[in-house]
Amino acid sequence: MSSQPKAQAARFSWAETPRVNLVDCLAMLWAERIIVLSVGGAVLALGLVAALLSPRAYTARAELLVRLGGEYVYQPNVGGAAGPAPEMQAIVNAEMRLVASGSVVRAAIGEIGLERLYPEIARAGQSAGRKLAAAERAFVRHLKIETAPQTPSIALSFEHANAAIAAATLNALVDQYLKRRRDVLVGGEYEAFSAQTTGVGQRAAAASAALSTFLTENGIGDFESELAALAKRAGDIETQMLDAQTSRREAEARAGALRSQMESEPERIELYSESDARRDLVAAQLERERLLSRYQEDALPVREVDRRIAQLQGFLAGGDPASVTRRGINPVRQDVASQLYAMQAEARAQRGRENALAQQREEVRDRLRSMQAIEPQFRQLQRERTVLESTAQTFASRAEDARSREEVLARSSNNISAVERAEPPAQGKSWRWPILLMAVLLGAVLGAAAGLARAFMRKSFPTPSSAARTLGAPILAIVPGARP
Repeated sequence: MSSQPKAQAARFSWAETPRVNLVDCLAMLWAERIIVLSVGGAVLALGLVAALLSPRAYTARAELLVRLGGEYVYQPNVGGAAGPAPEMQAIVNAEMRLVASGSVVRAAIGEIGLERLYPEIARAGQSAGRKLAAAERAFVRHLKIETAPQTPSIALSFEHANAAIAAATLNALVDQYLKRRRDVLVGGEYEAFSAQTTGVGQRAAAASAALSTFLTENGIGDFESELAALAKRAGDIETQMLDAQTSRREAEARAGALRSQMESEPERIELYSESDARRDLVAAQLERERLLSRYQEDALPVREVDRRIAQLQGFLAGGDPASVTRRGINPVRQDVASQLYAMQAEARAQRGRENALAQQREEVRDRLRSMQAIEPQFRQLQRERTVLESTAQTFASRAEDARSREEVLARSSNNISAVERAEPPAQGKSWRWPILLMAVLLGAVLGAAAGLARAFMRKSFPTPSSAARTLGAPILAIVPGARP
């Protein structure tokens, strides 16, 4: 070598990194082929063992169809119209989260059994809670839930080493999901409404008892009927009082007129007067009539009676002073007096009636005023009882509706249909080839890394070109020698 290369070699430090290219790296790997093949072969052997020991996995599949149901529509507890239904995609997302919820997964694991589903976890020396948590994590890893945009369906798949267990586990998950969604979306309403109905019913009974106590304390049987009866009674009394006043005034007026008439009539009057001539005339006339029944009119006895009758008539024609006169009480005055006494009694009776009606009117008015004073309290108690009874009836109706809905949903999920239930898959999926491929790649990478590391650790240049690039001087000759 010349003096310049020697000087550059004297300044060389092995701490400097050699400059290599791809050809240099390949030469380095070839030089360290024993290490590369040893490391790569070891990794490949381990991968081959892992591939041979990896079990075959079976994937069971199921599909659910989601439709809009009544449980997603808002139903107000008391009165009001039902609310709008949510979007279908929101419903599908909610159902997907419910399928993968911890309660559903734990219920499915419990139905299948931890010993059957994950025997290695069941045999682990841990507490029951830790075992269940580990099984739940493993279950979620092997469970896959998918849906397509704007598609009301949910695709489920579960992977397990046993095909029958995979299908049974997925079906158990679907069953537990349907049961859980009934409890979440519909369950509990009947109990809540029943409890509310009982509570409101008790309050309504208390309000009814308070109203009954109030009526008893005030001596009222039926407030509405009694108030209406008092108002009607007050009107009737006013009408009767007007009638009594009218009748009294009429009786007093008639009594005044009869009193004036009675005073104008004399107390005693001449009843009748009698005379002897008149009495003899009548007797003669009667005698003539008897004679005519036996004699003719021209008979002597008849003519004698006629002569006497003519004399008496002539005597009476000249004036007949009364020989007997009788006087007595005036019957007209007596009749007027009787009518007067009757009218006076009628006037007193109507006055007494008017006084009695006035007293009754005051009593009715007092009672009416007292009932009107307590009417607001009665209305309040009655309103509370009516409202509580109506509310209790509403809650009872809602409870019955909820019970009917729960019974219907307990027999079928009307908006979730199992399009396809899981069946044991006929073919399984093996990880042997992916594991073997990964082992080959990993062996190659690790072997190359080990070879390069070994090459870079040597205090020499791997190739003359690398030395020339590193030292910045041309290589004129290569002397074979032993490897350090």
